[in-house]
Amino acid sequence: MKILLLDLGKIMRGGQRQVFYLARALARTPGFDPIVAVPVKSPLIPLLDAEGIAHLLLPSFSDLNPLNILRLFRIISAHRPDIVHTNDAKGASLAAMARKALGGFKLVHSRRVSYRLKRGWSWRKYEAGDALVAVSREIQQVLVDCGIPAEKTSTIHSGIDAEMYSTGKNDHPVLTIGAVGALSTQKGFEVLIEALAELKKHAAMPDWQCLIAGDGPLFQELKVKADTLGLADVILFLGYRDSREVLPEIDVLTVPSVDGEGSNAVIKEGWASATPVITSDLPSNLELVTHEHNGLVFRNRDARELAEAIVRIVRDPELAQTLVQNGTASVSLFTDKSMADKYMLLYRSLATPSS
Repeated sequence: MKILLLDLGKIMRGGQRQVFYLARALARTPGFDPIVAVPVKSPLIPLLDAEGIAHLLLPSFSDLNPLNILRLFRIISAHRPDIVHTNDAKGASLAAMARKALGGFKLVHSRRVSYRLKRGWSWRKYEAGDALVAVSREIQQVLVDCGIPAEKTSTIHSGIDAEMYSTGKNDHPVLTIGAVGALSTQKGFEVLIEALAELKKHAAMPDWQCLIAGDGPLFQELKVKADTLGLADVILFLGYRDSREVLPEIDVLTVPSVDGEGSNAVIKEGWASATPVITSDLPSNLELVTHEHNGLVFRNRDARELAEAIVRIVRDPELAQTLVQNGTASVSLFTDKSMADKYMLLYRSLATPSS
């Protein structure tokens, strides 16, 4: 079965990592022939090259570029995939246009954010799919609430390759709090910074620092906020870093997302790296984390409650160890293999004529 995976992401984020994991699994599974279509400067290209996975190039990252549209049409006409699977909103646009113009293939869309679909083309391009896969039950419900037929929808949580993460920790003279992710509004780093300002008021806390690994549109704004709150000496903005480089440096991992979250990879990476996790109570996060079992949960946007959760982990090593042990067990439910296996079942079901 020939599968064309389409991704127009500009930077390596969780969605791009899922495309790579899925392409790799398909390439290793008899009966599947994956091809990945990406822009010429896609961050996926080095990973695909390293695995010897076939990929075809699009001229740009735009879904409105006529050359991109023409190139995708030619790819589909030449390779005749059984399934075209999109992994971002722009890719969904291109593939929906190809479906309308060419037909001849089944169309799968993955939806990774919990924002509602806007009326018009934003809705129609997703409705054109034969299957819409949400990466959380929350997102699946949002799709149904937006008018997508429920029978077209399903949930497949994102996975990680847990073997890529080290459970060892590097020694530091001070406690290290950390966060990893794009510096965008939805990730809630401003809540973390406010929580760290609260943390400075706790006299009983040991010396600490915070590492923020990520880049994005709020980089300078967050640095200014940290300076304004007197935190310049304890917060280190690292810019983009692979989470595997940063997690061995972190003693307590915070995930302060405020909205739009999918199936948060950083939570799973924290589990895989034997790091206690604290996360906001967004519905999608609660599909992963059970309070006081495999993480601590704080009320969304509540900086003081986040600070108290950090203090609690620091003061209660037994609790921290429990969270780590249960997190290690939890990550086995969200592996790249289990994710890919579920997509393969979906592909096979779409390729089988209904009786």
